[in-house]
Amino acid sequence: GLLRHLVDKINNHVNTITRYKEYYLKDAETMLISYGSSARSALHILEHQRNKGIRVGLLELQSLWPFPAELIAEKCVNARHIVVVEMNMGQITESVKLAVRNPERVFLANRIDGVFITPTDIKNVLRIIQGKGV
Repeated sequence: GLLRHLVDKINNHVNTITRYKEYYLKDAETMLISYGSSARSALHILEHQRNKGIRVGLLELQSLWPFPAELIAEKCVNARHIVVVEMNMGQITESVKLAVRNPERVFLANRIDGVFITPTDIKNVLRIIQGKGV
């Protein structure tokens, strides 16, 4: 019926509906994907890492439904590591893993205690991925 038609219509226009911002994606080896309030911390760590010459990029999603799987697949195609920065149990991370070719490259940086994720939290994940330990 009508609802099905509307849902199909939305799903067929995901790429035009999805709102997002991108930062430094051209040469990013490590890709941060964030949504909502955690994007501020992601942006902060991005600038910090960039200043140290580390090639980090950020895809800041501003809408999650319908989930922009193709966009994510396309933007992450050259990334060595993908770090999803989120404030919950990793729901976005699961969706990202389904969207990309190499799900084993996807890592989660999250806080589930309701405290805002901090740049330090993200930095710790990046250090582990970069093989430096915490």
